[in-house]
Amino acid sequence: MSIAKMNKVTIIGTKDKEEEILKKLMKQGFFQIEDMSHLVEDEEFKEIFNKEEKNDEISKINQKLVKIEKAISNIRKYYKVKKSMFAEKEIYKELSEKIAESSFFDVEKVNTLSETIEENKTKIEELETLKKELEPWVSFSISTNLKDINYIKIILGTIDLKYKKEQIENILDKEKVDYSINVINKDKAKMYVAITTKSENATQIKRALRQLKFDEKNIELENETIEEKIEKIKNYITELEKQIQSDTEKIKPEQIKIFENLYDYYLSRRDLRIAQRNIVTTKNTFYLEGWMPEGCKIENNKEFIIKVREEQENDDVPVLVKNNKIVEPFQSITNMYSVPNKHELDPNPIMSIFYIIFFGLMLSDAGYGLLLTLGCLFMIKKKKYARGEGNLIKLLAYCGVSAIAWGLFFGSCFGNIFPLKAVIDPLKDVMPLMGLALLFGIIHIYVGMFMKLIQLIKEKKVLDAIFDVVLWYLLLTGVFLLVIPIVAGDIGIWSEIGKYLAIVGAIGLVLTGGRHEKNIIKKIIKGITGLYDITGYFSDVLSYSRLMALCLSTGVIAQVVNLLAELVGPVPAIFVGIIGHGFNLANSALGSYVHTSRLQYVEFFGKFYEGGGKEFTPFKYKNKYTKFKEEF
Repeated sequence: MSIAKMNKVTIIGTKDKEEEILKKLMKQGFFQIEDMSHLVEDEEFKEIFNKEEKNDEISKINQKLVKIEKAISNIRKYYKVKKSMFAEKEIYKELSEKIAESSFFDVEKVNTLSETIEENKTKIEELETLKKELEPWVSFSISTNLKDINYIKIILGTIDLKYKKEQIENILDKEKVDYSINVINKDKAKMYVAITTKSENATQIKRALRQLKFDEKNIELENETIEEKIEKIKNYITELEKQIQSDTEKIKPEQIKIFENLYDYYLSRRDLRIAQRNIVTTKNTFYLEGWMPEGCKIENNKEFIIKVREEQENDDVPVLVKNNKIVEPFQSITNMYSVPNKHELDPNPIMSIFYIIFFGLMLSDAGYGLLLTLGCLFMIKKKKYARGEGNLIKLLAYCGVSAIAWGLFFGSCFGNIFPLKAVIDPLKDVMPLMGLALLFGIIHIYVGMFMKLIQLIKEKKVLDAIFDVVLWYLLLTGVFLLVIPIVAGDIGIWSEIGKYLAIVGAIGLVLTGGRHEKNIIKKIIKGITGLYDITGYFSDVLSYSRLMALCLSTGVIAQVVNLLAELVGPVPAIFVGIIGHGFNLANSALGSYVHTSRLQYVEFFGKFYEGGGKEFTPFKYKNKYTKFKEEF
């Protein structure tokens, strides 16, 4: 449970063995390659980098990855192939370049077929729309191309059904031109009409029809009736559907596994080329540098030379935090804040304890905790996560156990469904619950200060440890002992002890707070003003009242859900209970996660933690669809 020691590694070998050694490092997965492309800034070294060549190859591989992803998506679309989140990944199979190219040809074929299928589907939609538009006009028996009739114009369109044929005729009669009107069809909203007139009068007729909000329809016929055209469309749709069926059958659902493996093959090829872009090469040799944890070993070979040395003080060392399986999931919480630097204590072992306690206290329901734990354990068992994967799921499983314990402590199991004897009833014993929350806050902050004390001693800053931590311990402890009688009653001699602790601490902070200043007046002023920081400590303690607030929130909402279930009757109560408690569990778990993380980041880490480290990112297989079988 510490930050691992790192070794600086230099590898020199012949150019023809470059890819071989990189693949070996990738399989081992414990070596971080350093980017040496900064040497390009020096004119002397520019020619030993082939970055442009590698960039071009990386770009081509990225294009292939996009196409493979598209092909996988297409197969899943046509065959509804859904991969369960619990399905175990296939074992990755290393491919030859020839097989990979052959498989990629199938990818291109699938994507081409998919494009054709989608084009034909679009055509069918357009034809169906046209057919639907034509169907109301099927009784219209004109069989010649209207465009070929030069002296007669037939105007087709729809008019709102609220207008009668007589109203239409009255408006058209005013134009004093010859015309005839036929009502072809009617539906719930529209009237379908055909108006025949001389071509020279068409514009005048259309202008008059605007008063009726006339919607003109342009129907193109090729020496056929509308009925014949509809039949022609139906036949064309049938042909397209057959073509779609034929093309779909050419896409095989079993191809998806091949394409997934192919995707991961090119993904590893891309990572390999990115690594090659970062190393130095000449015509006959290659040179690379990197880091690996102490204890790991790369065997020497005749084709390359390996030089290993321990990390030095001025080295920009990547940070690898090593913890046991219980603590490891909580590293993701710390890393979201910042990776520890190489000189710091690893906060995760201590932080994880408080995280579990606080999360469980906020969720505080045995039933919810049980569901959360069982759900996470089920996912872990089905998914079979490798070490380092599924950290959030594992973290929530631990927190679920804590919620069970706190739920039993508070007598809460799905609210008040199951009557449990409570040590503290949150709804009745609000002040004891508040006291418990603030007590946890004081302990948490004190532990954070202790971590700072240890860190300063580790850095051989003993005086700083005394002046910046011990004196604050004295002042804060003294003030807390003086405050306790006000809220909880007489504590006897401890109040007197608290007074002297506070005085000693305050005087000490005033005298030492400005010790780095040269001017005596500035020393005193800075020491006095430094006492104002005590308000920050009290503010931090009060922040822990959120422990009580979320605990109450979870319990109250759970009881409200139960009350609603009682009101609606036995059968609906089941649905109300499932939906209500499901929502409360999700909402409370999210709130617990957010607020517990916030307490670690602000109140706890703020006391000692600097971060700023560079996370160790080993060169290894990062498969998306398949699982790499470890060989080392």
